Amino acid sequence: MKKIISIVAIILLCTTSNVKAQNVTVEEPEFAEETILLTSNSEGVKLNRENGTIKTKAGASLYLTGIGKVKSRLTLKGSKSISKAISGSTTRLIIKAADNKTDPNSFISIFKFEVKKDERRYQVAEAGTLSKAESNNLASIDYKAKKYGESSYYIIIEDLTPGEYGIVLGDPNNTNTKNGLKITTFTVE
Repeated sequence: MKKIISIVAIILLCTTSNVKAQNVTVEEPEFAEETILLTSNSEGVKLNRENGTIKTKAGASLYLTGIGKVKSRLTLKGSKSISKAISGSTTRLIIKAADNKTDPNSFISIFKFEVKKDERRYQVAEAGTLSKAESNNLASIDYKAKKYGESSYYIIIEDLTPGEYGIVLGDPNNTNTKNGLKITTFTVE
């Protein structure tokens, strides 16, 4: 009987210490709309924010025949972000918001860019003369989120493939026109 109690106590002790090892102790970012990429449970790197541009372009057939499509894309200069994450593992982020009372899926969008030449781009809308107009509204990659600290979110993204990624934060309480095209970026290698 004493052996069984000892074994149970050891198992509980090991389980408890394992849970503590998984606790994240990184401080919240200083300002709202800043993002930290976790490199361990106790360290992280602040991700770079870049200015985006919306470019709209019509296909050649629209000019020649009057039939075709017009596409609007969010674009960033450069083919890579300076912030890097490792592929095949869980990507963990801490994103600070004005508060953490709102469901983050309603205002945090994480998406993958297409890389063409020396720019990263993401199609946000498309309209055709013989087809309906479609607006993508920054379709987000699935993620899990939990409240973190006083006004941040702990974001967990599983198995990102190599490529360029962007994070857009909408302010759940107000429209933030000043930072409307500020994109937090990172590269998964």
